[in-house]
Amino acid sequence: MNPLQTDGMFHFWLRVDRLNARMVTQSDRVSPPINVKDSFLLDVKKLRLLREVSLQGSITAAARSLHVTVSSVSQQIARLEHEHGIALLEASGRSVRLTPAAHMLVTHTETVLAALEEAEAELEQNRKAPRGVVHLVAFHTFAAGILGRAVQHLERIAPSMTLRFTQLDPAAAITELNARRADVVVTDEYPGYPLPPTRGIVRTELGTDAIRAYLPQAGVQPHAVAWAMEPPMSDATRWARGLCRGAGFEPRVLFESPDPYVHAQLVGQGVAAAFLPVMVARQIGLTKPECPLFDTDMSRTFVALVRRGTERSPAVEACRRALEMAYSAKHQV
Repeated sequence: MNPLQTDGMFHFWLRVDRLNARMVTQSDRVSPPINVKDSFLLDVKKLRLLREVSLQGSITAAARSLHVTVSSVSQQIARLEHEHGIALLEASGRSVRLTPAAHMLVTHTETVLAALEEAEAELEQNRKAPRGVVHLVAFHTFAAGILGRAVQHLERIAPSMTLRFTQLDPAAAITELNARRADVVVTDEYPGYPLPPTRGIVRTELGTDAIRAYLPQAGVQPHAVAWAMEPPMSDATRWARGLCRGAGFEPRVLFESPDPYVHAQLVGQGVAAAFLPVMVARQIGLTKPECPLFDTDMSRTFVALVRRGTERSPAVEACRRALEMAYSAKHQV
């Protein structure tokens, strides 16, 4: 799905004229024009490296994320500087920072990459059936409960496609989507804590996921028991703490983990109380009592995110359909 990961037959170049800008596609067998007085060429592959340095904050981190050597990144950016006679990176302590010219180039690079991605999506619409690899990134609970069904549905509706999956927490997943290293992201959203609006991202709500508050033993008071929650700054914990305070007590959080399955095990072993997705509670066969202080209609929302332009890609659309079908099937059980 990455427009820069071509098969080697074509390079993409950005021609910047004095009066306007336009994108030019050139064959490997044709050298880009040189010594043209009124224009110069920018190699998008080099621009992508510069953009990655901007995203990652250092050359080393950029090389790691792209699975290339540090020297390769340094050499390509140095060539870009030499070709156009302007500094793009400057030393900042032990690291580097982008110059104003580099920030300008990164901004234009985003526009070019988005245009190429949209062009690829439109090109794919001419195929008889979706094909290729789609990279899905989602969090643990969703993967454990729904991923397998999504793969099965995708095999039925788009047998020529391959789904690649990576498990990441929601914040890291959205970073991967913005960096164009993921095609589809599934994240969650809690009442009162909407996802921050992100330019160029299209969202689709897959549905809600019921949540209940479980106690470790019958008859105990929620203010007197230990609680298991996610890390303090997570939306899940801020939402859960708000509910507890609204019920008149401050939860005594002794167990902190981003994994709700850890919370569920602690509840099941009579060690702590926790807010758990009903899907998780059912999977482990939890039989502990629910806390009567809280409503039974609590829920979070599953949201699928894609970059604007790619939502028209048949492959991305097939992935989203498979996710919707898997969610629907899971909640009919």
